[in-house]
Amino acid sequence: MCKKLEAFFLPERSADDGARHLEPVAVLQLVHQRILQLANQIESHAELAPYPHVAERLRQIVDEKRDSANRLKEIIEDLHGSIREGSQLPAIGKNHWQRLIRDLEDQRVLEDLLSRYEFTLTRQLPGVTAFLRELERMHEAHTRSLTQLIALADPQANQT
Repeated sequence: MCKKLEAFFLPERSADDGARHLEPVAVLQLVHQRILQLANQIESHAELAPYPHVAERLRQIVDEKRDSANRLKEIIEDLHGSIREGSQLPAIGKNHWQRLIRDLEDQRVLEDLLSRYEFTLTRQLPGVTAFLRELERMHEAHTRSLTQLIALADPQANQT
């Protein structure tokens, strides 16, 4: 069942030989789609956040993700690629902590996707290297922020 879910949510991982080859523009399109999906998900979670400062930090992450998605869209269009509009329902959780855990998990999936194709992208599209480095730094900051927010949201965090 896990393999079926992985194949559905991470099609780039599945193929007959165990590793599907994607063209660089297709990778960028997939990254763009995943960034926007995660931004939409985090935005919906910000609306449900229990504290204003948490909601504000989540909205900052959303703004940064949307900005990078817009820049990535320009890169894709410069490479004569198109943007596929896709909508996916944001992941939900029964409480704030679970929603943040899901955001962090999806953030890590996105980072995994980028690291898996980073060498290919920088070799075949050297003009995107600086953008990819910036995107990597931004994602690392988002991972740290989400991890900190999870620690604060964890009901067991303040107990000894």
